[in-house]
Amino acid sequence: MTVHDLTPVQKIAGMYFKRDDLFTPFGAGEVNGGKLRQCMMLVEAALRRQPDMTGVITYCSIHSPQGPITAATARHFRLPCVVAYGGASQVSLATGSMPRLAMSYGARLEVLAKSGRHNVLKAKAEALARAARMFVVQYGINLDDYGEVLLGAVAEQVQNVPDGLDDLYITCGSGITASGVLVGIEKYGKNVKRVHLISTAYDRQEKVKATLRRFGVEREFIYHDLFHTPGFVYEKQQKMRIGGVKLHPQYEAKTMKYLVEHDLNTENALFWIVGAEPRER
Repeated sequence: MTVHDLTPVQKIAGMYFKRDDLFTPFGAGEVNGGKLRQCMMLVEAALRRQPDMTGVITYCSIHSPQGPITAATARHFRLPCVVAYGGASQVSLATGSMPRLAMSYGARLEVLAKSGRHNVLKAKAEALARAARMFVVQYGINLDDYGEVLLGAVAEQVQNVPDGLDDLYITCGSGITASGVLVGIEKYGKNVKRVHLISTAYDRQEKVKATLRRFGVEREFIYHDLFHTPGFVYEKQQKMRIGGVKLHPQYEAKTMKYLVEHDLNTENALFWIVGAEPRER
């Protein structure tokens, strides 16, 4: 499967599912999904712009799949990779499933700051990247300087979404995938009555709106603040299967649980699966 192949839309238990988790270029059980596609296309584009770059660095939470996704991408392009964390101990790096997975793909792990705040880590990672001529994969696999990648990695995947949907549901973390889907709906003329962003992170509404304006898209969406719902804990995992499909315990399982508990419409509706949990090392 190439980065431009469309992942399927399947109807399961009466609801449509966009199976971006079936983008598995490195095989079953490995890192997968839309975020991997974004990262692969981003690094490929960066290599075209900076052919002398010496490697890739990213920064993230120890619970985030961004570390192993970036590490696997770097290995694919035969580049060294540094995954930077903040406020983490050597014990947490050695025992955490995501750091261990990143190491299995060849990444070097670094604790760059006592704080795990993204703005602190971003500054530290960018300083290291400048000194070593490395490319920074930003939080959420940020595509601000690579608009063509946003369209290629995300918006293209809207092409096989059914026309005339009543509702489309997307997990919203960094807002990158959500923005790309909204751009794709406009680009491919999909008639979707309501698009729902279910947030598992801080409020990204303004970021999404800014991205839509950048691409000349005027599209309303419904924002559900799951992140600030009483009892929500980002680190806590949620187990859920739909028709035999295991949803990612950190993301889609939580948003599907929210959807069910709030009795949101599932008829003539689509749920966008960004990725699946990789096999633990």
